[in-house]
Order: sequence, then C-alpha cells, then structure tokens
Amino acid sequence: MKGRALALALIAALSLGSCQTSGELLGRTIRIENESLLSDPSASRSIGDLAQGDQRILLNFWGSWCVPCREEIPLFAEYDAREESLGVLVGVLYKDAAGPGAAAATELGATWPTLLDEDGSIAAQIPVNAAPLTLLLNASGEVLDYRVGPFVSVEEIDAFVSGE
Repeated sequence: MKGRALALALIAALSLGSCQTSGELLGRTIRIENESLLSDPSASRSIGDLAQGDQRILLNFWGSWCVPCREEIPLFAEYDAREESLGVLVGVLYKDAAGPGAAAATELGATWPTLLDEDGSIAAQIPVNAAPLTLLLNASGEVLDYRVGPFVSVEEIDAFVSGE
C-alpha cells in the first residue's frame, strides 16, 4: 500500500503543471473569498475568516475519489484534535461533489472547515492538477511552503508547519 501511495504522490508531483518549482509557488497569495462550506453550502468563508490571528493555515486539497487523500485524512484528524497544533487546518474539496465529499469527511473524521471547489476556481490559482496537495499559508494567504502527495505521520505534519 505504501508503494502505491508513493507512486501516486510521484504522479501528483509530476502533474503540478506550471508550478513545478517552489520558486514559482512560494510567495503567491491565495485568495479565498465567499467560498461555500462543505458542512453548510449556504454559508461562505474567506481566508480571513479561517485564519486565527497569526496562526499558519494548512490548506489541504483533497477529494473523496482520491485514495491517498483518504489515507491522509485520519492523520489530519489526529493533528487537528491536538491543542498544541501550530496551524489551522482548512480543507478544499477539489473537483468533487458535496454529497460524496460530506460522506467521506464524516467517515474519515474530517471535522475542520472544508471549502467546496467543484469548479476548481480555488485550485486554479496554483494550479492544482492532483490531490492531495497541502499549502502552508500565513494569515494573509501567502504560500510559505507546499507539499504534493500525502503526509504519512502527524510528526511529518508538525515538521511541515514548523518549517523543520
């Protein structure tokens, strides 16, 4: 199973399109304004609503159809449940419908805010061509770091957020 996840992560890394180097993605500002939430599509959020003070934001693009995403979500759930977490977790349901996304979120324990991106408008800012993809943003939405492919441990998520 780990070999399969590694192969999928490699495919994802190769399909990042025009943003294949960190120099092209780092420093970009991701604009999220009035995007619908998976938990309540009539409610909308912006990046400012989601940021909590100066905390960093883990913006994770995932889909219910994505096997590595489904394997990664329980790790994010464990990370999100801890009080000492250094970043605010925000999901982006990438090119997926609300019904399957909500079912997967419930099944896998994804309780953090998740934005709907059925049309790919949020992802088009990067562009995202594969999932999972996690961006580390400051409170203004500036990309500090990114990771293509799934995390394999909570410690790995901690190291990513802290910049180690």
